[in-house]
Amino acid sequence: MMSVRHHHQTATELGVILPAQCKTICGIIRNGACSSISEAVRNNMHRDTLMSPSDAVLLFDAGAGQAQGSRKFQEDRHVLIRPGQFLPEMKDTFAYFAIFDGHGSSLVADHATENLHNLLAQRPELKKGEYAAAIKGALADEDALLLESFKYDSAEPALSGSTVALCLINLTRGELIVSNLGDSHVILAERDPKTEMPYHIRRLTRAHKPEAPDELSRIKEAGGTVEMRSGVARLGSLNMSRALGDLQYKTPVNTVQEDDWIFGARRASSSSTPVRGDFLSNDPYTSRRTLQEDRRYLLVIVSDGVTDYTDDAGLIRHVMKLSMRGMRARDVAQDVATKAGSHPRSDNTSCIVAMIDGQRS
Repeated sequence: MMSVRHHHQTATELGVILPAQCKTICGIIRNGACSSISEAVRNNMHRDTLMSPSDAVLLFDAGAGQAQGSRKFQEDRHVLIRPGQFLPEMKDTFAYFAIFDGHGSSLVADHATENLHNLLAQRPELKKGEYAAAIKGALADEDALLLESFKYDSAEPALSGSTVALCLINLTRGELIVSNLGDSHVILAERDPKTEMPYHIRRLTRAHKPEAPDELSRIKEAGGTVEMRSGVARLGSLNMSRALGDLQYKTPVNTVQEDDWIFGARRASSSSTPVRGDFLSNDPYTSRRTLQEDRRYLLVIVSDGVTDYTDDAGLIRHVMKLSMRGMRARDVAQDVATKAGSHPRSDNTSCIVAMIDGQRS
């Protein structure tokens, strides 16, 4: 794990599970990564401990699951920080959930798992309620730390990257802020108070693909190029146009002399256009939703290993079917990840499930 040259609250202190800590905290290791949420979250995820009369909405239950699929290594990571542990000094109550789907190695996903929530907590915009700006700044800060490590420690941050699917929930005000880079996604549905059946199913994230007209235009303007290989549009070796890490496709690394270029960056650079910016962006797509006090919600966060095998409506219906049988969120999330990871040639799979109830629902 790369070091960070400033003091911050560790993920362990916040009750977050990291892969290297799973065995001692959970006692459960599957495919080299934690298969459930932290013991702290598991022990405290009870109805009478997460409900505050001052909050507009309540985190009724939340949990995560993973599977390695057919891949040689597990490079997905996830973080759940429950109410009272994220931004405890602030008057409002917050929760933070995130999935990081690593590629090249797990280095960037590991680094973001350990650091991104701290970087977000330190952003001055957060205390002003400017959540989108705070998340955007935290992602830029994360890349800056990776660049520092690239300069002084290791070349790996240039060759490794990660998607991001992040949810920041202000439970007191009923605000849900969702940001993503790459192809990990967040789906929100409402639950009927009488039947618990889901409706108004909405994807709150956007897939960042190099062939999308706006992304292709941005890449070309920066001096990059997109190639079709085996029917897949690629920016260098990547099939996405926004991610953390992968510094070979970002300034200043992509501006070094041609003789010193990393092969992937050379393929992503246009020979006719000088480099003018990042080919791969860390500027997230962000959406914001108001959660009503008289409604109930289901929030699902997944890596593309899950969405490769199901559509959003089918995923939400499956989650609610299991939940209505009495399964806890962590077990539902694990079922989703396990089923998606059981397909031939499947990717790593990750899933976070959260039930959010309005105070008057």
